Amino acid sequence: LTQLEIPVAAAEAALSHGRANGGTTILNPAPVRALPASVLQLVDVLTPNQTEAKVLTGRDPDDRSEPEEVARDLLRLGVRQVVMTLGEHGALIVTASSSKHIPATPLRAVDTTGAGDAFNAGLATALASGESLESAVEFAVVTGGMAVTKEGVIPSLPRRDEVVQFYQQRSLRPPEWLLTSDPMNRK
Repeated sequence: LTQLEIPVAAAEAALSHGRANGGTTILNPAPVRALPASVLQLVDVLTPNQTEAKVLTGRDPDDRSEPEEVARDLLRLGVRQVVMTLGEHGALIVTASSSKHIPATPLRAVDTTGAGDAFNAGLATALASGESLESAVEFAVVTGGMAVTKEGVIPSLPRRDEVVQFYQQRSLRPPEWLLTSDPMNRK
């Protein structure tokens, strides 16, 4: 998982290293800027918001194209899968053969700063735990949504116990890996 708060060359090197070593590469294209095809072709999962997706495809940020159309253009540029964040509407998964909208749980937003970070952390954690892309996005929508309910970036990032509690308070079963594994391998 990398993003664009570092030089593009560093992000490209990280993606290349991940790909060469059999990892799933994830790029959060923020802050957005034009990217060469050599970078996009190294991305297994691109996680733009709608504005970032438009900029990456050369569209005007105010363009009214449907999110799926914009995501398909990103696939044509070499990205393998697009998970476009849609704010309070959840996320859209677009692959070469399908698309699926993952709705968000309605929550009262206090501060959206850090929501993308929480979304990407949830996505990467779930994928690293062996979840399918769809299940990982469902989890990421929860973690990103939880982040908007608190002020600040670091304080809003949900802890594991808070995520479990979020599921339980809604009478939902947390993902099994969340209950049985420790991503930090602590005893």
